[in-house]
Amino acid sequence: MRRILVAVDGSGHALEAVRHVVALVRDGRTSEVHLIHVQPPLTGDVTAFVSHCAVHDFHMEEARSAMRSAREMLDRAGIPYAAHIYVGYAAPVIAECARDLRCTLVVMGTHGFSKITHALIGSVSRETIHLIDPDIPVTLVKAGRAHRHSSRHPALSRPI
Repeated sequence: MRRILVAVDGSGHALEAVRHVVALVRDGRTSEVHLIHVQPPLTGDVTAFVSHCAVHDFHMEEARSAMRSAREMLDRAGIPYAAHIYVGYAAPVIAECARDLRCTLVVMGTHGFSKITHALIGSVSRETIHLIDPDIPVTLVKAGRAHRHSSRHPALSRPI
């Protein structure tokens, strides 16, 4: 069985990745789909003055909002899925989750920034490719196109 992890952040690029997964699942192969959203941790300045419960509720609401369109798309397509929400740094969390779930494919949307922009601000997809287990292929989806890459290395995360 194919296990697909699709990373979503609420952007149109992430929805392109979900569309790609819908097309993959419709090919008839048995597939297990996992949606993952990673909330960045709040800084100590905020968490020092806000309760743990309020921070947790904030992360959950933000995650639900970011995942809403992706979940609706999979629901409309009749594709069952599991949703995973974490707090941490996206690339290492995605890599670790893919390993822990024994995924056979990771699908991510990409903003398609230039090499200069990548050098200046980085890229979650690029970092994920470098961190993920080399046996797990990564498909990057940009504006209706799929690009397949392979990558390496696991990392740490914290589920919420």
